[in-house]
Amino acid sequence: MIRPVFLVRIGVMRSDRIGHFALETELWLLEQESGVASRPKRSVDIWFAPEPIANRVLHKMWKQVLTIWPNWLMVSVFRINNLIPGAFAHQINKTTATCLDVHNLLDVYPPRLKFTATQIEQGHAGLAKLGMKPTDRFVCFIVRDSAYTKKAFPEKDMSYHDFRNCDVDDYVAGAEALADRGLFVLRMGSVVSKPLVSSNPRVIDYANSKVRSEFMDLFLGAHCEFNVSDGLGFYAIPAMFRRPNAYVNYSPFFMYYSSRACDLGIAKTMIDTATGKRLNLTEMGNRGVARFGETSQFTSAGVSVKSNTPSEIKDLMLEMLDRIESKWSSRPEDDELQRKFWEKYSEIIGPDRENFHGEIWSKYGAQFLRDNQDWIL
Repeated sequence: MIRPVFLVRIGVMRSDRIGHFALETELWLLEQESGVASRPKRSVDIWFAPEPIANRVLHKMWKQVLTIWPNWLMVSVFRINNLIPGAFAHQINKTTATCLDVHNLLDVYPPRLKFTATQIEQGHAGLAKLGMKPTDRFVCFIVRDSAYTKKAFPEKDMSYHDFRNCDVDDYVAGAEALADRGLFVLRMGSVVSKPLVSSNPRVIDYANSKVRSEFMDLFLGAHCEFNVSDGLGFYAIPAMFRRPNAYVNYSPFFMYYSSRACDLGIAKTMIDTATGKRLNLTEMGNRGVARFGETSQFTSAGVSVKSNTPSEIKDLMLEMLDRIESKWSSRPEDDELQRKFWEKYSEIIGPDRENFHGEIWSKYGAQFLRDNQDWIL
């Protein structure tokens, strides 16, 4: 009845996973601001965030820029609306590709959220408890394992994602190398399967510390020099606050985050289980495994997914730091290796190139490409 006067739309936030709650929401706002997504004239948008909410501090911060009403009211309103003819007109549109910035907006528009002066003081107090000063440079890193999903979603079988899991021990050499360059290195996470073991006082197992909180998760992600991630949801916090991400062990391969010029990374590789031979890019494309996204698909195809080695992880971390500090030494062949990789990558992921990527602005790890030129074939 009121639609001829103004349109009320309802949106369901992806609040159960931090990656979606942070970056998908940010991208929705940017797609509106940029004109990528059209918004009806004389419309009012009302959101709600279903339980479980991955980060309640972020929930409160989103209220700075979005109208978010309580679940006790909006869940029922949403369900009733869906029973009415024409319900779709009252639903807020989704982003183009969930958390993927296929329109390259993050490097063009500033962050939509800001920390208040009080929150910054709170963050500095948290740093002090970790033995850090506000002026200290630090890097975050997050390692995917099965601990979080088992606790957060005990009723669900999440084993289809097992191929994405990694071992925190493989990151220690890289973390200590960054610490030797004068940075603090913080292992992130809310629920983890095992502790980080390092004798370097600048390498901190924040995930298992008493300082760890939902607020500090946001503050650290928003203020780090860069973040090291395998694609686990925490990467979205640095991205939404325009901090760089350095990806190692990225998976699934076809969804590699390629849209930001400041990002750098390498993905997991794939092994033929019968021969033990690593598949090159052409073989990955021919066997279709470059587009797989579930553990069972790899198993059925006779392929195992191999994590990057500690040396490869360390090289990528140091390459990222060198690039940020303008110390990276490029070689004449680097541009050609990047071109060959991205050309072959775009070929073997087929239609997913258009579905999950815009313009490719990020770089693949130069050291990895130098050392693995036979893999680009």
